[in-house]
Amino acid sequence: MVYDSCMIRPMSIGHKTAGAPTVEVAAGTAFALLVALAGASRSGRDEQDELRAALADVGDSEGESWLNLLGIPLDAGAPFTAERLVEAVGSMDPVELRRHLLGRYAWSWCTLAGIDDIESAALGDAAAAARLLAQPRYYGGRARASLGVLLALDPSETQERVAAALVAGAHSLLDPSAASALDAAREQATSTLDTHQALAAVELVASGYRYVPEPEAERVILIPHLEPTSPLVLAQHRSSRLIAYLSAPDRSSEDSLVAFGRALADPKRVEILALVGRGVGRAVDLVDATELTRSTVHHHLAQLRDAGLVALEGNARAYTYIPRRAAADEAAALLADIIGTEEE
Repeated sequence: MVYDSCMIRPMSIGHKTAGAPTVEVAAGTAFALLVALAGASRSGRDEQDELRAALADVGDSEGESWLNLLGIPLDAGAPFTAERLVEAVGSMDPVELRRHLLGRYAWSWCTLAGIDDIESAALGDAAAAARLLAQPRYYGGRARASLGVLLALDPSETQERVAAALVAGAHSLLDPSAASALDAAREQATSTLDTHQALAAVELVASGYRYVPEPEAERVILIPHLEPTSPLVLAQHRSSRLIAYLSAPDRSSEDSLVAFGRALADPKRVEILALVGRGVGRAVDLVDATELTRSTVHHHLAQLRDAGLVALEGNARAYTYIPRRAAADEAAALLADIIGTEEE
């Protein structure tokens, strides 16, 4: 199969149950930086001048290119620090960096766009690059907005611009407490894996994402991050499914009930919840049904998932939102916990 040339064997052994892939946890500021750069690229936030200029030089208004670099710290190995990531990108073969950017190590992009075109474009072939940018499903349909600037450069210039943005991002996007927060998230995820079946643990850690195993994925890597605009990032690297999720502290009953109420406070979110309950589970169908923009529908779905009202189920072949029928009982239990029950 074509997938095989995009894959390697897993590097280590983690938690595994029969019929399920190995599940591991990888945490560090390297991953957090890449997800934060993706968020900064598409949010239009008023970033510091150095970072704003560096992101403009990369030219990715969608932020997708940064997420294709999540495999670089994995290949470099622990510790997964931002400093080690900057060093790895600055010292690697520029063509290899472009292979990562173009999805050479993601089985979906290899299959969709073709390994030959990806390899040729990585080397600087303009005709191959044009074919990639014209592919309507490559990079989720956002290839030109994400790669149009970088693909027009030679590999060395690509490397220089990406490295400069990483340095600027590390200075302005990473809080001094980020490393300790990610360490705590890693310990929490590891504890969940130790006490639950692997795929059930994935759903608990990733806040309602029900991963459906894929034949291409020999392992799943849970990656906590700190970027609130990207609560769930699903990526591929070699033979691994990467699930990067927003790390959050355990909620009290009060906070959980607030999230529940906030999710139901918007009429459009209630409409989307009702549609999901009736089986309209694909985001594209929810966009058509509500006449909202894609980004707005995803924002509402993130709020509903955060409150535990819906779950996201699937893998690279198809993702579907499904109702969580247990949500009503959970809400009742939260209320009972807060206001108490009548004593006999």
